[in-house]
Amino acid sequence: MPRVQNRNSAEQKLKERIAFPMRLFWQNEIFEIGRELGLTYFDQFKNYWNMNHYQGALQIAKAIDDSQLEALVKTHPRPYGIPLGGFQGNCYTMTESGKLSFTSSWNLVKKNARTALKKWGDKAYGVLQALISKDGRAAYFDLVDEIERVLGYEFVPSYHLPRLAPMKLVFKTGSNKYPDWTIPSEIIPVVQNELSKFKRPSQLPSRTRTLSITLLSLEKQIGETVNEVVKARRHVDIIFKKAFGTKLFRQNEMAIIGIRGPCSNEEEFNNRILSLALLIDEIETKEIAGLIGTETAKGSINLIESFLKQKAQAFDSYPIKNLRMIMALRSKRFPIHRGHPQFLDALRYFGFETLSPDWQDLWEKLLSRYLDSLRRIVEMLLPLAQTKGNQEKH
Repeated sequence: MPRVQNRNSAEQKLKERIAFPMRLFWQNEIFEIGRELGLTYFDQFKNYWNMNHYQGALQIAKAIDDSQLEALVKTHPRPYGIPLGGFQGNCYTMTESGKLSFTSSWNLVKKNARTALKKWGDKAYGVLQALISKDGRAAYFDLVDEIERVLGYEFVPSYHLPRLAPMKLVFKTGSNKYPDWTIPSEIIPVVQNELSKFKRPSQLPSRTRTLSITLLSLEKQIGETVNEVVKARRHVDIIFKKAFGTKLFRQNEMAIIGIRGPCSNEEEFNNRILSLALLIDEIETKEIAGLIGTETAKGSINLIESFLKQKAQAFDSYPIKNLRMIMALRSKRFPIHRGHPQFLDALRYFGFETLSPDWQDLWEKLLSRYLDSLRRIVEMLLPLAQTKGNQEKH
C-alpha cells in the first residue's frame, strides 16, 4: 500500500509540475526555457509556435527538480499577476503576486468548496460540476447547457459565477468580447471530491421554462447565427481579395454588434434592421465599379448584381432578391418612409402576412436569409478564386 501511495504522490507532483509552468509562462517562454536548459526536445523546432505548449512543459517538468523550478521562477518573473489567482496545488502554491512555496493549498480549497456548497447548495454544485465536466473551461452558453444536464433543471448562473471568483474556485477568462469561465486544473481533484460528498435535494425544481432561460436561449441562437454571418463575410472578402485584389465589404463592428441579441418589439426591430442594412449597403463601391468598368449601377445591391452577372460562371438571383427584400423592410416603412405597399410585399416574401408580425420570428428569418445569401455568393465566387490560384501556379 505505501508503494502505491508513493506512486500516486509522484504522479500528482508531476501533473502539478507540468501545470505550474503552463500557468506562469506563455508558449514562447516555455520554448526559451527549454533551450536555456539544453533539452534536446526543443532542438527540433525552429519556432516556438511549432511546439505543443503542454509537451514543452512536460519535457521541462521531467528534467528539473524543485530547486531548479524555484530558480526558474526567480529568473523569469511575471510582470503582471499570475492568472487564475495564482496556483493552488497539493505540492506547489503560488500567490497571485508570485510568491512560491512548496506547500499544499488543498485544505483552503476544500474549505472554500464547502462554503460555496453550504451557501448556495445545488446551484453551486451545478456550476462546479458542469465546469469540471467541460474539462475545466466553458463559454457561458455552453456552461448553461451543461448545468441543465448536470442538475436536471434549468438554471442561469449569472449571479453565482462572479461570487465564486473571490473563493478562487471559478474565474472569468478569455477575451472581453468572448469571455468564458474556468476552474483551475490543479484544484479539480479536491473540488470533485467535495462534490461527490454533496447530498443533492430530493425534490428538484420543475422543468418549466422561465422567461430568463427563454431569453438566454434566444440570445445564444441569434449569437450563433451572427457568428456565422461574420465568418461568411470574411470568406467573401478573402475570395475577393485573392481573385480581384480588393475586399467587397467595408468593416463595421458597431453594425455587427447591432444585429446581435433578441428582437422583442417593433422598436428593437427598427434598430436591428438599420444595422443589417448598413452591412448590406457598405461595400467598396469605387473598387467594385472599376472591376466591371461601369458607373451606371446605383446602389450597393445593384453593383453586386452587375458584378456577379459579369464575373460569375453561374449567376444565382436568389441572394440578390433576399438582399433587396431585406432593404425594403428597412426603407419602405416608418421611420424611413410612411407605409408602402412594398413593405407588405417584403413581409410576404419572408412568410409573414400582417403588418404587425412576430418581430422575433421575422428577425430570425432575416438573419437566416442574409446568411444564406452570403453563402450563395461564396459559391458563385469560389471558382473565380480557384481559377486565379491555378493561373498563379503556372
